[in-house]
Order: sequence, then structure tokens, then C-alpha cells
Amino acid sequence: MASSKRGETARLRRNLLNWYDRNRRELPWRRSRDPYKIWVSEVMLQQTRVQAVLPYYERFLSLFPDVNALAAADEQALLACWSGLGYYSRARNLRKAAQQIMREWDGEFPREYAAARELPGVGDYTARAVLSIAYGIPQAVVDGNVARVLSRLYALKEDFRSGGGREKYLRLADELLAPRRAGDFNQAMMELGATVCLPGQPRCDECPLRGACLAWERNAVNQFPPPRRPEKPQARRFLAALICDASGRCLLVRRPKSAKRMAGFWELPMWELSRPASPPLDSHRIPRDGVVLKGLLGRVRHSITSNRLEISVHAARLKRGAKVPGSRWVLPREMEHLPVTTITRKALACGASRSPGDKKSRSQKNGKTESADYAD
Repeated sequence: MASSKRGETARLRRNLLNWYDRNRRELPWRRSRDPYKIWVSEVMLQQTRVQAVLPYYERFLSLFPDVNALAAADEQALLACWSGLGYYSRARNLRKAAQQIMREWDGEFPREYAAARELPGVGDYTARAVLSIAYGIPQAVVDGNVARVLSRLYALKEDFRSGGGREKYLRLADELLAPRRAGDFNQAMMELGATVCLPGQPRCDECPLRGACLAWERNAVNQFPPPRRPEKPQARRFLAALICDASGRCLLVRRPKSAKRMAGFWELPMWELSRPASPPLDSHRIPRDGVVLKGLLGRVRHSITSNRLEISVHAARLKRGAKVPGSRWVLPREMEHLPVTTITRKALACGASRSPGDKKSRSQKNGKTESADYAD
């Protein structure tokens, strides 16, 4: 019986790796075994789609080509490079970890799992991914894509994010892992989940593991993994003031270091509204800072984790002699070198597409409302 199981495992490994060799996507981090480049890619890919990561990855490596350059990076320059990718604590932790690697590991990502886990921002998944792909150390990884493959392959109903569920998924992944090609095997499992074993419309006819898949055998692929109860999104409304001077500079304010999200980033002056604005907001309803509203330029939408934000963007001016704490005047071209929030970039685009006298913004004419899913 044990021999039969070993034979089945060997067949699954062989089928998966053969499929991966023929079908894997050509991604820039797969051209290297440099642990630094692999580490950066794994951090960027956390909760972020591959297509969103690609332009950031190339630009990041051009600015910070190795651990030493990242460790010495100015934080504002680092955040500006990361701006728009979301989850900005990832960038800060990368820099902190690079500094620790320079101090303690002579600039090389540690080869021991326990040492890797001591680095800021490096959890179980990231440590296993870097060690297996860069160094060939036989440790399996389980992310959302891999968990979906395993759930269907073995008809698992446990949530892999739970303590007991995670241990079970990791144990099965470790048993299935091809030790001589650990990095390729881990990437093959992730690739299978990302391109074939999809959540909504799996391409089972293309799956190299279909012959052993219990969910397929039971005609129950869409029942695995069991659906999670979605968190109810919270709607929040904001007002943003677009204030420009005669030379074309915009007034931005810097988020305090104590902010829970995007600390140190620059944004338009903004206020959260406690209730729907009806009738339309006017100057006497602005709570502080000497800002006077003019016309409504448009509205943008933005998602941050479970928050669904709607931001009304108004042209505005400052009262004579008024000063906004923590603010500075910035030319549009200077914003490329500053960490500016995605909401502000959207608001500026909204302002550029319409003057206060226009009846409709460009986005409204097209029947579209801008939205994106980025988070800190």
C-alpha cells in the first residue's frame, strides 16, 4: 500500500512538473536564482495580481538593484517607487529587512528557515518560497492558489487560514513536494492555481492532476474549497479639496507618522463626511484649515480592504493668510518623486479632466466611475 502511494505521488509530481515546463508564464523573477530578486517578487506578489506587479518590479530593481542599495534607500524615494502598489508596510519591511541582512548576513538572504523568519515582514510563506526557489531547499509553500489546488485534489473542507487547517495543508504540500526540484514544484503549484485551477471557472480539461483529483471524480469541483462568508463592505464618504496656485502647483498635506495607513504619504486635503451631503457641500461646511470650496469636479471610488470609499473632488481655494498644517505646494512633475496616495492620483486625474464650469466630467460622459483595489 505504501509503495502504491509513493508511486501515485511520483506520478503527480512528474505530471505537474512536465506541465509547468511546457506552460509556465515567462515572468522576470523566473529568469534568476538571485535570492534578492526572488524575495522582492514574493513580497510584491502578496495579495497583488501578477499583472499589477510587473511594471513595479522592473522599476524597483532599476532603482534598488541589490540588498545594499535597498538598505541605503531613502524612505521617501522607496515609498514613491511603491506608490500605487498598495500595502505599503511591505516596502518599509523590505528596507528594514535589507538593513538587517547587511548587518547580520553580509548582504545575503539567510539560508536557514529560522533566520529568515527573523527578518521584518518575512513570514512562513515568504521564507519557504525564497529558500526553495533561490536555494533549492525542500520546503513546500501554501498560498491561496496552492490551497485551492490541494483542497480540490484531496477534497479538503478545512479553511487553510485556520490554525489546524493550515497545518494540514502544509503537511500534504510537504508530502507532495518534489524535493529535487522544490522551487520549480512550488511555482508549478502556484501557477496551476493561478491559471488553471481557478476559483470560479476552473479549466479542468487542462489540468495535469485531474486524474487524481477527488473533487473532479465527485463532480464537485466548485464545492472546494468551501466558500468563506464575505465580509460586509463598509461604505465611507470623503471630500477632497483640489487647491492650485497661479503657477500650477497643487497643495498637498502629509499624513502623520502616527497614521494607521500610508503614514508619511502625501495627499489632497481631505475630510470624512459623517452623512450624505445633500444639499451639495458649500464653504461653511468645511470644518477647518481655511479652505473654501468652489465647484464639484467629480467623484472617484476606491477600495481599501473592506472599506468602499467615495471621494467628492472639489476645486477649492485658501482664504487669505490661511495655512494648512503639514502642507506643501507641489508641481505635477514633482509628484513622480513623492509617495502620493492612489486616491490623490485619481482625484488629480479627475480634476484634470474637467474644469468647475463643465457640466459633466470626462468619466461621467463615458458612463464610467473610476475604481481600484489598493490597500496599505
